[in-house]
Amino acid sequence: MEREDVLIPATFFLPPLLYAETHYRFPYFISFLRKSEPEIIADAPHRIEPGSKLPILVLVKDADNFPTILESVDVQIRKDGRILQDKDLLGKPVELRRQFWWRVFEVVLRDQTGWVEVDVRMRIARDGKKKSYRNDNHRTSSHKPLRVYVSKDPLPRLPGLLLGECHAHTERTSDQVEFGSPLEASRSLAGSLGLSFFCATDHSYDLDDSIASYLVNDPATPKWKDLQAAISRLNGIPGPVIVRGEEVTCRNTRGRNVHLLLLGAKRFTPGSGDGAEQWLRTRSEHSAQEVLERMEPQTVAFAAHAREPVPMIQRLLLGRGEWGEDDLRLNRLRGIQFANGKRDEGFRDGYRTWIRLLLEGRKAVTIAGNDAHGNFNRFRQIGIPFFSIVERGDQMFGVMRTGIFTGSKTEAGILQALRRGACIISDGPVANLTRPRDRSQTALGTSQRGRSIALDIHAVSTREYGPIQTVTVFSGSIGGSSEQVVARYDGHGAFSLFRSMRTPKDLTGYVRVEVSTSAENEAGRVPHFCYTNPVWINC
Repeated sequence: MEREDVLIPATFFLPPLLYAETHYRFPYFISFLRKSEPEIIADAPHRIEPGSKLPILVLVKDADNFPTILESVDVQIRKDGRILQDKDLLGKPVELRRQFWWRVFEVVLRDQTGWVEVDVRMRIARDGKKKSYRNDNHRTSSHKPLRVYVSKDPLPRLPGLLLGECHAHTERTSDQVEFGSPLEASRSLAGSLGLSFFCATDHSYDLDDSIASYLVNDPATPKWKDLQAAISRLNGIPGPVIVRGEEVTCRNTRGRNVHLLLLGAKRFTPGSGDGAEQWLRTRSEHSAQEVLERMEPQTVAFAAHAREPVPMIQRLLLGRGEWGEDDLRLNRLRGIQFANGKRDEGFRDGYRTWIRLLLEGRKAVTIAGNDAHGNFNRFRQIGIPFFSIVERGDQMFGVMRTGIFTGSKTEAGILQALRRGACIISDGPVANLTRPRDRSQTALGTSQRGRSIALDIHAVSTREYGPIQTVTVFSGSIGGSSEQVVARYDGHGAFSLFRSMRTPKDLTGYVRVEVSTSAENEAGRVPHFCYTNPVWINC
């Protein structure tokens, strides 16, 4: 079904979060960003593991409408003003005539650590004219070099721990103002970041589009089916595991549009309420309760960015709202994602909401992601639509991570661990709680019985994220008004801490751990965190 022209002004108020789509413009509006050439973007991971090659993604979109010759791609890598490498990546010109063209170029960094600047220079020829660009071809963008941290240490690890990104978008999320990174490219860059998995959670209102045009809906859902097939194919090749999923727009108990992550979903669920597909028609097809009731058995559901404030204009024109606490009590909702790429009021409010749910005895699991819309190194978006590009340094793929404890690096194993709550959230250090009698198995997400339970705590950080400052153990009693601090350990500048403890006597509730690191670290000069999910005691 083709979308009506009257829907178009609604998209003016969409919050663009992916790579900026600059060719579309509203009828009767002027677009300062629109150019008669394809979008050209260079990207790279914000960090890479020691010994990893540096992958540089070059992506060209809409060359089917603007045929172009990509004549050269060169990269200059600098550190502290000194040129480390200056080389040609492309080799020979490429004629571009399809909607998406991309390539990941791998560069070997010999004996280099710390921050480096990556300056990608691209030269094109179109209609007899030659142009050169640095890092992207957007009007008003900074064109600044990409900054990559080449780590001396792998991401912090513990036995059985896999680290991943639980909320990310691919090129199947594509519409009038934004588009994402190709699935296979995301997998390549995820590996260099040190991730073992990521969840592909494209918007429901994009996944029902025709493959050929985001302005046409197709009831046969070819984009959804194509995504499913691509994930299955890639998961048969060694590398980070892709967990299939969907970010569904649905109605909360107040009738407002909220986003629900369905991880492991194999059946498409429609949800178009806030996709600006029809002017002032914002009622989604299903309520959150209806989506959860019809959910497949293998699917694990989480409230996406549950407590992030919604701007008033989006409330009025897109019918958006937040997840209320009544919504978060719905049956079959496994938990809440409040760690979403930045530590802001949405993060803090989500954290407080999570604690209240735990104190009620609800075994709500928390996961972390970044709502990463293709941005690995720099957040690019349309600021005032079609007049400027805004760039920021948050919500980048893989910055906030979910760690899961599992013996199975498979899609099914990852989903099972998420369902159990055998997981942590972190932007740096990691931690685990185990029973002394079996330290090879995590106790997170389990129910333990006894008057006082012996537990071991193990926390790890690296120079990249700073020495451990404190490890705090919290307990919560079911029906209590607040948590209690059971123990607090000083890290004394160490990067690893191991302690044994016992839970409070006759506790009916849970214990969990938080780790904080010193701001005196090598990467960002900011403290980093890790929160474990609970171990449940006598309940």
